[in-house]
Order: sequence, then structure tokens, then C-alpha cells
Amino acid sequence: MGFGLERTCRWLLVICVAVDIAIPWTNVSAAEFGFSGMHVQGVNDTIAKALSLPKAEGVLVMDVALGGAADIANIKRGDRITHFNGTKIDTFKRLLGVVTKTRPGQKVDVKVQRKRRILDLKMKLGSKPASWKVTQGAVINFTAVGLTLASITPKIRERFNLRWGSVGVLVTLIDSAFADRMLLRRGDVIVQVNQSDVWLPDQIKRHYDAAKEAGRTHLLMLIERTNGFRYMMLPVK
Repeated sequence: MGFGLERTCRWLLVICVAVDIAIPWTNVSAAEFGFSGMHVQGVNDTIAKALSLPKAEGVLVMDVALGGAADIANIKRGDRITHFNGTKIDTFKRLLGVVTKTRPGQKVDVKVQRKRRILDLKMKLGSKPASWKVTQGAVINFTAVGLTLASITPKIRERFNLRWGSVGVLVTLIDSAFADRMLLRRGDVIVQVNQSDVWLPDQIKRHYDAAKEAGRTHLLMLIERTNGFRYMMLPVK
């Protein structure tokens, strides 16, 4: 999706369907929409010509959230959604209108074109995981390990150019006194600590404090970088 009018819509579906759009949550109904975990883009005339489509219709799936409703329903990157919950999807705006009327737990039919195949899929919409609900900034200066950590808000995501599906805690600064022996880098996203998902800086500190109290010497962290995922050890002192 481009920006401008479509960007005005983007954050709304991130919250509801995890489609990358941007209407403040305060402008929409308090009722929670069904969460599908899809990142989509509308089809314009240029895309339609590239795909040899007779008309610029539907929306393209750019990404799906691992373990989300779209992933479970077998929706893939590159699929073109033509129908959603019984409605023909000719534009991004049409999809937005349909999605905002859904609710968590609702089962919907989704018709997609995958290359030259037409597939009829069924999706059970979920609720937004807590890790997708972060809207308020939270920062801690974790002096024990020389890190400044921040929650990933929409502003932080844009400022650090983070991937749409990146969920976790961002390393924003590294204390110079720790830099020479620090494996982490500024811009790393801490996804898990000891196999538990994290999305708030305080969660990492709680894991650290618990490990220290238990006499453990390290924490296992799953880190996302631009070149992929990796595990790292965080010393506990």
C-alpha cells in the first residue's frame, strides 16, 4: 500500500487484521475487530498489467504473521484476495469495510488467486495478541547490562525502519562501557527471552532479575536482525 489516503487507513488494520494501515485507534469503535495477521496492498493499474489481470481488483498479501489466523488458513505471500467473508474485494477500501465488521472467533471464507489457481480457504479470526497492542512508548535504561530498551510503537517502527511483522523489544542504545564485549547491536529486536515472547522492556528486566535470584549465569535470547534470527546469551551478573 502506498501512503496518502491509503496510509490514513493503514494502522487500523494492523490493529484489527494486522494489515499495515494508519488510522489512530481512538477514531474507531471500541469493539475489537477480528485479527487475521495479514499485511496487504491494493492492486493498482500498474500491478494489474504486470499480472495480466483484466482489471485492477483485489488486494495482494505481502506478509502473514507466523501462527496467526491467515497463516493457519494457508494464506501465502503473493496471494491476491478476491473475496472476503462473502464480499467481492475490488479495492483495499472494500476489504477495510468488511474487516471492521468482523469479530474475534468469527469464521470467514476467503477466496484467493495464487498464480493461476483459485483457492477457497476458511479462516477463523482471532484476537489481537498483547504483543500487537503496543501503542504507548516504554523505555528503560538497563544499567546492569548496559542497554537502553524500548517497546516497538508505530513511531519507533517507522523511525528504525523495522519489518512489518517484527514484534519484540528494541535495543536503542548500548553503553560505551559495555560495547567492546556486547554481542547485541543498536537496532536489534529481542523477540524472546528463555523461550518466552517479550514485547515490553520491563519483561526483560523481570526475566533478568528472576535469573539472578535463581543463581543462573545467562539468559537465552532470540534476536531478530535485518539478516535474520539468531540466539544469543545475555550474561547475568
